[in-house]
Amino acid sequence: MKNKILAIAATAGTAILGSSVFSTPAQALTQTQDVTINYTVPEILYLRTFQTVNMTLDANLLGATLTAQGSGFVGKDYDPTNPTVNIDPVTGNADVTLDQTSPFGNLAAIQQSIPELYAVWSNSTGTVDVNLTSTPLTEVGGKTIAVNSITPTVDNFAAPGLDTPQIGGADLDLDLTNATVMGIYTGTITVDVSTP
Repeated sequence: MKNKILAIAATAGTAILGSSVFSTPAQALTQTQDVTINYTVPEILYLRTFQTVNMTLDANLLGATLTAQGSGFVGKDYDPTNPTVNIDPVTGNADVTLDQTSPFGNLAAIQQSIPELYAVWSNSTGTVDVNLTSTPLTEVGGKTIAVNSITPTVDNFAAPGLDTPQIGGADLDLDLTNATVMGIYTGTITVDVSTP
């Protein structure tokens, strides 16, 4: 008898428990809200240049016909004004003198270019200004090449962002009048970039 009562109680408990487990739950409550995020990106300006630029004078810029020979160049011509000279047999004097005009054109204004000198990344909302300056170029013996002017090939450009940079070079106007000896002439180019 006692076992029957326990069995009935167990069955009833299971039924009650089962009905509570499988009954429809009460409606869940939900709520949403947007949150503002302020993520500040500061202004960034980044400059990349070469540490050293090695250049060699293009002999064609000198205006004379020169032929490469070994590590240098050679050239020749006949006097353009008086190709023939007559020597007086009595006095030994010549009737003309050699033309001393340089065959090398305007040494005071030799134009050279550096195709790529600087790369600039900037996320500025304005433009980027590039300013180039240069010292004279000097060789070990003290002879110099004056830099008449140096100008950037790309200047006052819209900030390119931080992914793809703006690339620019330099155009140089050089005075080789005092570069009277061969050799390596060394100076410094300063690249200055700025945003407003």
